[in-house]
Amino acid sequence: MRVRPRLLDTPMKRRADESMSLLVDLSAQSLDPGYAEAAARRAQSPNAQAPGAEPRRGALLALGVLAATLVIIVAAVQAHVRAPAAARTRADLVTTVDRENRAVDALARQVDDLRNQVGRLRDAQISGSASGAALAAQLRAEELASGAVAVSGPGLQVTLDDAPPAGAGAGTSGNRVLDRDLQAVVNALWAAGAEAVAINGERLTAQSAIRQAGDAILVDFQPLSPPYHLAAIGDPVELETSFGASDTAAKLRDYVQLYGLRFGYSRESTLQLPASAGESLHFARPLPSHSARGGTG
Repeated sequence: MRVRPRLLDTPMKRRADESMSLLVDLSAQSLDPGYAEAAARRAQSPNAQAPGAEPRRGALLALGVLAATLVIIVAAVQAHVRAPAAARTRADLVTTVDRENRAVDALARQVDDLRNQVGRLRDAQISGSASGAALAAQLRAEELASGAVAVSGPGLQVTLDDAPPAGAGAGTSGNRVLDRDLQAVVNALWAAGAEAVAINGERLTAQSAIRQAGDAILVDFQPLSPPYHLAAIGDPVELETSFGASDTAAKLRDYVQLYGLRFGYSRESTLQLPASAGESLHFARPLPSHSARGGTG
């Protein structure tokens, strides 16, 4: 008796075009159904863009880029045109400043010459007697102390300079010589026995001021730039010994180690110090003289 085979055990036959149906579906419906549904909703929305909105937006964008380019070109042309005028103005100002500085220097030399002539005439008038000679010597001593005359002689020269750009503490105020540093050195030189002191050719007196103005240091309102050379006339050995042992010199040596400042001093056989720019007369009284009536003026 033959047994009938079961249906599950019978292998199923595959369609010959079954693998082609997927390719047909992809070619016929390339857009995912979800995307197609979203596109349909957007098309039905009242805020949907008109067919020509995208080209208009592109035209506006191109117009904005063109306007910005035009503005940049105009600004560049104006800057190019104005640059020579600004350079000429700056050159004219520099020329004017140099000319006025030369005029001031010439007037200062003229003042020194006239002051020396007045001193010689005065000495010639009052040195005819013993009392007059003593008075002339006293006047010369007072002029030396007040800085009214140029002096020369041996002494000590101190040099201070900012730290190099690559030194320790670069970019901070620690690597620059400040006004208080110069003030301390000047006071130490006076205390060491200096008879006359000058900084970069500017003679100091009892009324001199050393002040900071931004990045510049002013000595009697004259701007100075580093390095700073302080010349002190006096006994070189005594000046070097006393100044080298002072607290100011010790502090500056510490600044050399900490901040890279440059500091040094040396004895000089001859130093030339100019006269001060001028002294303001604050107190004066006339010398006693006989009047026509026999009294004193």
